[in-house]
Order: sequence, then C-alpha cells, then structure tokens
Amino acid sequence: MNQKEEIYCKMIGKAIRELRQEIKGKSLCMFAYENDIPRSTLSRIEIGDNEAKLVTLKKIAEGFGWSLSELFERIEEKLPNNFKIFDDEHY
Repeated sequence: MNQKEEIYCKMIGKAIRELRQEIKGKSLCMFAYENDIPRSTLSRIEIGDNEAKLVTLKKIAEGFGWSLSELFERIEEKLPNNFKIFDDEHY
C-alpha cells in the first residue's frame, strides 16, 4: 500500500469509528460481537491498519441498518472533499 492509500484507509476507519459512536453509541467490542465481526478485524479497520473486505463492510452496513451504498455515502460525507488517491498526473 502506498502512502496515499494508507492515509485513505485511516480516514475511512476514522469515519466508521465516528459513525459507530455517533449512531449506535456502542463500544467496538459490542458492535463487533453483535454483527459477527472479529473484534480485532474491526479494530484494525477503524485505526486504518486494514483494508476492509466487502463482506465485512456489508456486516458493518447491516449493523447500522443500511445498505452498502448508504454506508459508503455516510463515510464519504465525513471525508475531505479534495482528497484524491491519485495525483492529477497519474492519468
């Protein structure tokens, strides 16, 4: 993973953690347990050390009562508008 991808994973994880705390008001352990996600996996996602697999993202979304697309929308609302993974000269 390059540096921009690492930063992006950290921002995504932070957004998921904030959503969990704001919307569900649950600890990481309780949210993980209730949604059949290994606690260590959710922890690594929230601190940005792991890229989340689609199955895990689906479980997180369902934990909020959302579809995957709604989870992505809520995450994107918390990200900076100007962040790009690729530099303009990449294309």
